[in-house]
Amino acid sequence: MNTNNEEKKENDLVDLNQTRDINQEGKPESTSFDSDDSLDIGQEEKNEATPDNEKQSKTIRTIVIVVLLLLPIAYIFYKTAGNSTSTPEQATNQAQTIDIAAYEAVANATPSFSNLLNLSNAYINSGMAGKAIEPLKKAIELNPESAIAYSNLGFAYTIIQQYKKGIEFGQKAVQLDSTFQLAKNNLNWALTEQNKLLQSIAEIEKTPEDKRNTDFYILYGLQYLKLQDYDKSIEIWNKILVTEPENSAALINIGVAYMSKNQYDDAVKCFQKAVDANANDQLAKNNLAWALDEQNKVLAEKNKTGVQQKK
Repeated sequence: MNTNNEEKKENDLVDLNQTRDINQEGKPESTSFDSDDSLDIGQEEKNEATPDNEKQSKTIRTIVIVVLLLLPIAYIFYKTAGNSTSTPEQATNQAQTIDIAAYEAVANATPSFSNLLNLSNAYINSGMAGKAIEPLKKAIELNPESAIAYSNLGFAYTIIQQYKKGIEFGQKAVQLDSTFQLAKNNLNWALTEQNKLLQSIAEIEKTPEDKRNTDFYILYGLQYLKLQDYDKSIEIWNKILVTEPENSAALINIGVAYMSKNQYDDAVKCFQKAVDANANDQLAKNNLAWALDEQNKVLAEKNKTGVQQKK
């Protein structure tokens, strides 16, 4: 599941010259964050861009929560009956043959601690780290003292660049088992990546005021999104809207930040504005559908709770 290219510098995580869409769970992710499926970033637009929106379309396809598609030199440790640890090289080969549906079927039929760990490991080895988060959380509910589950959860969050949570759960794993070296390694990786991100922000902030264009603010805001400082990222992207009120990149990113804060009404408004600005923007339409779905879930839960209270 790993290659030599996985040690690329952190500044390569966002390349505004690329036109590749991000498929979180990653989002993901969400990264999560789906945010790998928690963020339904959608497929790359097939429509040919016009000269007027070509640059903006290129930018849109490289924004939102960035999921590490090339995983770091690290691997998941999991313990189940008959299973042993996997090396990074073995995990790479496994990713080509893993039957996700089979793992899901087993975990759904018998959601035991071991089956949930196996499912989460299958997701991670298949490049869907964001989807591993939910089964890992369920595994922890069954065994709150499992250093393995906490370490894997921290690892999954670090993959989708949610370093704060990666550190939090990595620390919990080490706290539960101070002799668990792999947990220490994964925690150190999360701390290292967060420090790189902070250094990247420091470098970005050296940019002169007259050089701070739309691309600058998109990249700048993404750094704070990775730090889970959603209010700061929203503040940064709103600076774009002052002069470009229909900038799809900014609107989509702000919407994603609101989704991360569970402010679905605000997210829907942002994604809707992005769709209104460009009806052919598939990314905006996918995210709008995602936000509406989450909004409806909240409403359904409120209605359900209201009915129960009346009874």
